[in-house]
Amino acid sequence: MSALNHFLVITSSKDITHWVQTTLHDEGEVLQVDSDNLERVLQLVDAVQARAVLCELGSSRLSQDAGFMEGLTAAKPLLPVIALAETPDRQSVLTALRAGARDFISPDMRPGEVVSLVRRAVSREGSEQQRAGAGNEGQMTAVASARPGGDATMFALHLALALREAQPKHDILLLDLGVPAGDSLQYLGIEPSYTFVDAIRSLRRLDDTLINTAFPKHDSGLRILAMPEDALDAGRITSADLYVLVNVLKRHFHQIVVNLGGVPASEFLYVLLGRADRTLMFVEQSVPSCKQNRNLLQKLRDNKVDKVGAGQVSLIVDRYLSSVPPDAETIAKGFGIPLLSTLPSSGMARLTMMNSGESLFTSAPRDPYTVAVRKIAQELQREPGTPVRAVPQTTGWLASLSNRLKAG
Repeated sequence: MSALNHFLVITSSKDITHWVQTTLHDEGEVLQVDSDNLERVLQLVDAVQARAVLCELGSSRLSQDAGFMEGLTAAKPLLPVIALAETPDRQSVLTALRAGARDFISPDMRPGEVVSLVRRAVSREGSEQQRAGAGNEGQMTAVASARPGGDATMFALHLALALREAQPKHDILLLDLGVPAGDSLQYLGIEPSYTFVDAIRSLRRLDDTLINTAFPKHDSGLRILAMPEDALDAGRITSADLYVLVNVLKRHFHQIVVNLGGVPASEFLYVLLGRADRTLMFVEQSVPSCKQNRNLLQKLRDNKVDKVGAGQVSLIVDRYLSSVPPDAETIAKGFGIPLLSTLPSSGMARLTMMNSGESLFTSAPRDPYTVAVRKIAQELQREPGTPVRAVPQTTGWLASLSNRLKAG
C-alpha cells in the first residue's frame, strides 16, 4: 500500500493510537479521532478519503460504541469498519460484527496478522466499489432560498416532475423540507401518509419495500417525502440522522430534488447542502430577496459547505421581468455564481395549479414557466460534476411576435 492511504482510528487512548500507528506504519497515515461524533467522523472520512476506520469497542460503553458503528456503516456501506479492543471477549466480538464491523483486531495479535487483515478489508472495499460503479449513487439537487414561501416549493416540485417525465424508467424523489411545510403535497392533493420525520425514525428498516409502500406517490410516479406540518420532532433530528438518510435515499433514487426554501442557516441546512451534488440559489428580482440570499450564501461559504464556490452552485431568478432592473446577469455577478435560468411570473398559471390539484405539466403545459422548468431539468441531466450552462431564456408568445416584427 502507498503512504498516501489514510486510516482513521476512533479512540481516546494514546496507547491504542500508538499501537495502530506503529503496526500500520508502512500501510499509510493513521489519524486519531478522539470523538465518536458521527458527523465529524464522516467529514474526516470524506476529507482524507479514508480507506478504513478502526473503532475502539469499550466494555463499559459497548452499546454506545456499537451504535456509532451502525451509523457509520449505514452512512458508508462500502467503507471497511474494523473493531478493536484491548481485551476482546466473545460478546464484544459478536456485538461488533452485528453492528457492521468487517473484522476485529486487538493489540495481542501479531503485527503481520493485523496488516494482512487490513489489506484484505481494503481490497474487498475496492472490489465492491468497482462492482457498485461510481454512477450508481443517485444525484441530489438542492433548491435553497432564504425567504419562506410557496415559490421555491413550486419550482422544486416541477423540477422533480420534469426529471421524472424525462426519465420515466428511473425512480425520482422530491424531498420537500421547505417552509411552509408540506406545500408540495397540498398542491397535488396528496395525503401526507408518511413524512420525512417518519423516515428518520425508520432508518434501520428503510428499504425498497418500505419506500414503495409508504412514500407518497404522484400519478406520474414521482415519490414525495415532506416535512410534516406539525414538525415537533424535527428539532431532534441529528446530523448523523441526515447523513444516514441521504445516503440510503441516494442508493434507492436516481435523482433527488430537495426543497430547502425558507430553511434558515443551521446545521440542518449545512448538512443537506453539503450532501447535494449541486445547489440552485432561488431568488426573486427584488432588493430584499437578493440581500437575504446573498447573506445566506455568505454563511454557506463561511461554514465551508461543500461545493459552495466550487462551480456547483448556480442561480435561478424567479418572477423575472427583463425590462426592470437589475437584470439577471447583474444579480448573478453580485452573488458571484453563474446564472442558470430565469422564470417568468406566470401568475394565472401558478394560481390555477395551486388550486386545481394538477401540476403545470397538466394544467398549463405550454406556459413559459413550464417550458423553462423543462429546460432546466434537461440541463441538470448532464454528466455529474459538469459545470452547468445557462439555459436559453423562454419568452411568451407576445414577446416572440414582437421580436419577429422587429427583425422584419
